[in-house]
Amino acid sequence: MDADVKTQLAFHVLGRNPAGAVPVQAVGPVRPALFAGFRDLAALRYDYPLVLVSEAEPAEAIRTLRGLIDAALQQVAPRGAAGERMRRQVLRLEAEIRRRAADGGRLSAVWDAAVAALAPTADDGFAASVAAVRAAITVDGELVDCGAAAPKRVVGHIWRLVQERKLAGLAERVETLVLKLADVLLADHARSEAGRAPDALAAAVGPGLSTLFDFGTMSELLGTVSGGPVSKRRRRRIEAALAVLEAQPLLTALRARDRAAEERALAELVFDDCASALAAWRRQRPALAALVKALAIAELEIEGRYDEPEHDPFFEAFSETSLGAADLALGPDMLVCVEDAGAATRAEVLELLAAGLPVKVVVPTHDALGDPAPGPGGPTLAGTRLATMATSIDDIFVMQASAASLARCGGRIGRGLAYAGPALFSVYTGAGTGTPGVPAYLRAAAAVEARVFPSFTYDPSGGPVLAERWDVADNPQPEADWSVHHFVYENAEQQRVVGDLAFTAADLVVGDPRHARQFALVPSAHWSDTMVPVDVWLRQPPAGPGAVPYVTVVDAENRLYRAIVSEQVMAATRRCREAWHRLQELGDIHNSWAERRSRAEQAAREAAEREAAEQAAAQAVAEGRMPEPAAPAATAKAEPEAAPKSKPAAKAKAAEPEAAPSPDPWIETPRCTSCNACLQVNARMFHYDGNQQAFVADVAAGTFRQLVEAAESCPVGIIHPGEPRNPKEPDLDALRARAKAFA
Repeated sequence: MDADVKTQLAFHVLGRNPAGAVPVQAVGPVRPALFAGFRDLAALRYDYPLVLVSEAEPAEAIRTLRGLIDAALQQVAPRGAAGERMRRQVLRLEAEIRRRAADGGRLSAVWDAAVAALAPTADDGFAASVAAVRAAITVDGELVDCGAAAPKRVVGHIWRLVQERKLAGLAERVETLVLKLADVLLADHARSEAGRAPDALAAAVGPGLSTLFDFGTMSELLGTVSGGPVSKRRRRRIEAALAVLEAQPLLTALRARDRAAEERALAELVFDDCASALAAWRRQRPALAALVKALAIAELEIEGRYDEPEHDPFFEAFSETSLGAADLALGPDMLVCVEDAGAATRAEVLELLAAGLPVKVVVPTHDALGDPAPGPGGPTLAGTRLATMATSIDDIFVMQASAASLARCGGRIGRGLAYAGPALFSVYTGAGTGTPGVPAYLRAAAAVEARVFPSFTYDPSGGPVLAERWDVADNPQPEADWSVHHFVYENAEQQRVVGDLAFTAADLVVGDPRHARQFALVPSAHWSDTMVPVDVWLRQPPAGPGAVPYVTVVDAENRLYRAIVSEQVMAATRRCREAWHRLQELGDIHNSWAERRSRAEQAAREAAEREAAEQAAAQAVAEGRMPEPAAPAATAKAEPEAAPKSKPAAKAKAAEPEAAPSPDPWIETPRCTSCNACLQVNARMFHYDGNQQAFVADVAAGTFRQLVEAAESCPVGIIHPGEPRNPKEPDLDALRARAKAFA
């Protein structure tokens, strides 16, 4: 074994620095090779800043500056050179607004400030161009940059819109009940002696008409009408219900269209920790029970259906413990924004969600990888588990996303906030420790690409089955294990090299200085064929000795290295892939249960077709439409005659040519010894049946090389690779030659 290979293997397994390698600390900050083209986001048009649109539907409440400007330009920009000049001028303004977005402010104010800053050096027509585009943008709102505060601001904005719409209906209902109850009391007063007195009648008519009536006679006439006032018990009951309905600060503000009072009341429902939210709920619960009770009593009284013998005992026993799910959904929802500060915080969040309170929880996660684990080190990935753990709690709406994708999440966030039950929004911001010099937006997007923090939604209101509740579609290349991207570089001989790179969890880890000891950089002079990309290593673990996994990285000068990956990081990467596979199945991607049923159904169909063909052949023979099959050859005599010398044995063999090998891979399953050799090559391509004997489960799940390697590793030689399915697979001639031994 080559000396380089030995020492590289020693680093992968034992952490010893390999020959020819450079410690990451000696080179300085490195980053994944796919980051090489994204050093300055200011020069790019990406989804931030976001605009929190005022007075919008929840699904339309989050817009991007880029999207607003593109739509406006499409509307007002003329064709030809004039339109191109307008686009250049407006895109320059967009870049200036993006630079100022970190300071916040409303779009209209920041727009005006950016125009004023650029105007002195702008070319002719700049003012007219930006004015035309601004007039075409019909919305306004606060600007949000990608950072630690983005999740709270985005979810908080949509939460206010959802609460306003939810409570507007309740406020209208309360106002209607208040008016009708007041009418009941007024009518009762009118039937009382005081209400029928001459002075009271004159006051009711008003001064303009008081001279036209004899209120004394009117009072005497009204005194003879049937029906008296309501009972004192009913009056007290109605007055008590009215007092509760009119003592709701938030509903009162909505009824009065008092925006300032409404904002104050909503602010009292926002909390920064779980304990405060739980304490506030305990204080608010009696008030909610009183409101639910008052609403029910008011409606019964107005409809004349209140029956004291039946309803008095019920309402006397009604308390906060009587509140059901529909009652909890009636009032406003609390909003809790708590940063993921470790296991204790996550436990508090899960406990709060499990309590079934009307609460929506936003948990920004700034560190998805976590500090190195004790002992051998490696990322703990502790910040990636909260959302998946929450899905195990009954009836919790859960959304996991990165801050980079919040612009696309308005509809999902709105559904979660309108959901009649607890909801969790776990968002990775990219604002914590990570690759130095890499913007938070890029780190957040990379965590999704690397399957470290994949995006998903679990919505219990979607339907009764998992297929209607789970959604994992908002991930790059969701059908694949990893997202794969085109990569071009220049080698030491100044030749252009074109290829594809998979972005794995190890690629995300390599840029984090906390985990630098888990990688060893190898310059191109020491590269060898025993170095295997991480994605290939995981897909088909190398059978030969000396192989080591690597990821491709660049330093600050864009020099290319291969970074050998430690076993600890490979274990974390493997966990990410397996977790992603579970999410894929929940999202109906590569569903192993469905694939198993499909294979069983296919086998049953083939067996039925064979049986039908055999029965048809037997029927044809019985009816004389087909000759009987030839009888087997007679047993050889004890002393067979010698073959004629004039007829060579080769010609005798030629009379019965051998059947051509099958082009499809297959296994002689009855002869399988259950040794696991093929499953170690690719456990998705090969499966065991009920007798623990192997068969080819999904030939599309692997490569022809894996089929050949499995055949070579089989101790009883029962695996037949067939012919390659992908004509572009590398080294096919050599692989076909190796496969001939197993035809």
